[in-house]
Amino acid sequence: MNFENLRKEIALKSGIIMENLLRYDSLIQGMREELKKSEKKDAPFYDTLLQKIQTVFNENLKLVKNGSIEAIDLISILEREVIDKSLLQKETKILKGIVLTRENITDWKGYTVKLLSQMIDVYPFDIFFISINEMSFKRIYLFYSFLFEEDIRSKIKEYLKNELFAGDKIDFEEIFISRKKPSGKTDKLYLKTSHFLPDSQNVGGIIGIAVLSKTRLPKKELDVVQSILSIMSLVAGSSRALSKALSELEYFAGHDPLTDLYNRRIFEDLLRYEVSRAKRKGYRFSLILIDLDNFKYVNDTYGHNIGDAVLKSVADQLEASIRDGDVVARIGGDEFVILLSETPLSDAVKVAERIRRNLEKNRICVFDGSVISISASLGVVEYPTHGSSKEELMMIVDNALYRAKDLGKNKVYVPTKEEIKQTIKEKRKEFYILQEALDQSLFIPYYQPIFDLKNGKIHAYEVLARLKDPSGEVISAYRFITLAEKLGKIKDIDRIVIKKALMKKASSKAGFKIFLNLSAKDISDDSFWNYIFSVVKKTGLKPEDIVFEITEREAIKGIGEFQTLLSKLKTRGYRFAIDDFGSGYSSFYYLKHLPIDYVKIDGEFIRELSSKDHKSTAFVESIVLLCKRLKIKTVAEFIENEDILKIVKSIGIDYGQGYFLGIPSEDYL
Repeated sequence: MNFENLRKEIALKSGIIMENLLRYDSLIQGMREELKKSEKKDAPFYDTLLQKIQTVFNENLKLVKNGSIEAIDLISILEREVIDKSLLQKETKILKGIVLTRENITDWKGYTVKLLSQMIDVYPFDIFFISINEMSFKRIYLFYSFLFEEDIRSKIKEYLKNELFAGDKIDFEEIFISRKKPSGKTDKLYLKTSHFLPDSQNVGGIIGIAVLSKTRLPKKELDVVQSILSIMSLVAGSSRALSKALSELEYFAGHDPLTDLYNRRIFEDLLRYEVSRAKRKGYRFSLILIDLDNFKYVNDTYGHNIGDAVLKSVADQLEASIRDGDVVARIGGDEFVILLSETPLSDAVKVAERIRRNLEKNRICVFDGSVISISASLGVVEYPTHGSSKEELMMIVDNALYRAKDLGKNKVYVPTKEEIKQTIKEKRKEFYILQEALDQSLFIPYYQPIFDLKNGKIHAYEVLARLKDPSGEVISAYRFITLAEKLGKIKDIDRIVIKKALMKKASSKAGFKIFLNLSAKDISDDSFWNYIFSVVKKTGLKPEDIVFEITEREAIKGIGEFQTLLSKLKTRGYRFAIDDFGSGYSSFYYLKHLPIDYVKIDGEFIRELSSKDHKSTAFVESIVLLCKRLKIKTVAEFIENEDILKIVKSIGIDYGQGYFLGIPSEDYL
């Protein structure tokens, strides 16, 4: 919009109108002079009429004058307030072209330079900056539109320090959008800023635009600057935050978040590479597998916070025990592994013994003044003596670790040649049996009854997995679950067993409920749940007759995913149970916040119930009382004799399960 042309056009048209009005004024004055000379009787009448016309004319003339002035003033106001349509079109074009691809997010600085180059065409600013909150300091990225001299850049940095970041530790990074020299600008700095993601710790920050100008920026220009800041807050701010988040995701995809050590996935990749490198170069290397002794006792006695502190302490000790180039990883809850590159077995055993002694001497003080001592069992193997592949080495060292535990724990064990042969033979057999069972769908559901303790009737059956080999022998779950988890086959077993259990339930048309155990890997697997939902739909079962259960430990590990899953299941009508309740310290917290239907009290507490053990009874009673208040049903597991049955009934537990009431069977009772 051209405001100057509009102003001229209004002035021209107003002038023409006033010129015409003045002509009429001259005409009126002439008529009045003629009437004065006239001797007609009606001359006074016409004179009065002309006076009225003159009054109206004067008012119109005044109106035109004032209207012209107001119109010109209004144009001036519009000129100050309205952003040029072409600028808006340019900004819109830039916005349409913004795409936060992974490449743009990763190279967020390069992408920011590209966008700022386009923004200069909208408004020729001099400096754009973005401040990022790091852990202990602020990092400020300065994007210069021109190649300013060092003295001006120093003044700009000093100004930002004093005006915006006084008292903060500052780290500047300077980036030039253009290599052109500035042309005759003063060093008076005018600044406008905006915050982005202010509530995000170590991610949010401030962005700003600075202009070197002789006079303060008019409001019109400030509005343009603000619109640019809004766009750059979206792009530079969000892409920087996403870049940081992606970096952290990539880091934790390969690292254990608790100890900062490598995780199992990265370690296996490194081990595979070490094997291939050792084959080419012809050298030996060793593995040390470490498992903490009695760590479950530490977690159960002192809670997960203390357990985490122990794990961090162990991780620090292990890292201090290796050389540069060696690798230490956490591959399980309390299981660690060390890869000693180009290290023969004899040296690896010395390292393992040193680690064992150091862990044994380590003492950790806890909140009540207690001192926790840690010991560990260690297995040691060498490439190629104990295996020629990643799989063989991990299999043999795992077996060596368990031999160390069998021998009394707190020991270092190296497998013999006979044990290596036997282990390989057994593992290959187990793998073959497992794979054959999956291919032929040999896994079957076993059913253990859950009784209503008030009326003695069966309330539900818990489904347990068994393997029935071609000869008819039934193999218990513990024989194949660990291997299945290591091979990533546990979900396949769950699908087979759950489908068979649901089909049998549908054909029986009985009114009891079915309790289905979930593995940790099932929680976030959408394909698994889509499969289960489709089976339920085909069988025609009511969702309220199906109770999914997961152990308390698994629920705690992935509490966010667990909450999401629980919401999804509850909206469909399914029920949910927490198994092994009481073994973790956050139990009561999540019971308050999650819509759990059943609590299965940890069997260790039920086993210990007796008329003489008042502590165990009081503990179980407190769980039952809490659940009753929250309208959650309770289940006592491991009812193995009549005395325990009487106690759980007297405490007021709703349902009971155990070998005394009914053993797992292939059929319903």
